[in-house]
Amino acid sequence: MASSLWVGVSTLWVSTFLYGIYLVLFCRCMYIFYRGKRQTTLLISAIVMFLLSTTTVIISLLQGATAYGNNTGGAAAIERQIDRLEVAGAIVYVTNNVIADALLIYRCYVIWNTIWITVVPLILLVTTLVLGYMIQLPLFFILSLTVNLFVPTLVAGRLWWIVRRIRGPAGEITRRKGRNAMIIILESGLIYSLLVSIHMGFFHSQNPMDEIVYAALGQVVGIVPTLIIVRVGLGVSENGGMSVSNSASPQSMQPHLESQGTIVVGRQSTEKSGWDADTIV
Repeated sequence: MASSLWVGVSTLWVSTFLYGIYLVLFCRCMYIFYRGKRQTTLLISAIVMFLLSTTTVIISLLQGATAYGNNTGGAAAIERQIDRLEVAGAIVYVTNNVIADALLIYRCYVIWNTIWITVVPLILLVTTLVLGYMIQLPLFFILSLTVNLFVPTLVAGRLWWIVRRIRGPAGEITRRKGRNAMIIILESGLIYSLLVSIHMGFFHSQNPMDEIVYAALGQVVGIVPTLIIVRVGLGVSENGGMSVSNSASPQSMQPHLESQGTIVVGRQSTEKSGWDADTIV
């Protein structure tokens, strides 16, 4: 009983503590969107993920109140209520995770500038969604881990290939910015993937710590994408911006940095540089 109480209290503490951090990051994120260049996809995703994480905290608090509050319905009624809350929490978490993975795949599509590169990730995403809503969480976590390792690798690999081909006087500056972009993308997948791996280890060993890590995942799934936006907004990443846009006009055929550090994908002229490839700066 004491062990169960400790796990329950720790789960609530971790969930609310991380939510407090998330709340601060989200407010900063909204300020960055308000002051800077608005990107509808990122803005809507950030808001929806925060609302879902808020719902996760509310469900956790309701679970705590049901399990440790003064209930007169009997043990069976309490257990049924907790089971319903657990299912609701799992559905909310799965939805939040799918949105985060979809945003990651969207970034991959924009940087590669072709839909074909996203076919496998999209199949994994749909399968993850189905398994998650079927509450097949062990398989769900395995596929989610695969997406969060595979897609950032695709993005970072594309950035590396593009950056290494950049030539010209500003080449070193551009390469440094490209390397920083690769680090940010990889971090977005590795942080979450590490936590998922820890959770899976605890789950399969039937360690009660898996409940605490699962509570942390409910917030980290939204914290990681929001943290990237905030880091960029504060200039920590040295990129000055993380947005990606396609540029194909004659005036933008050469690598360039926009005033806010926007990453621009365009077509390099073979006549001026000797190669013909997408470039990102």
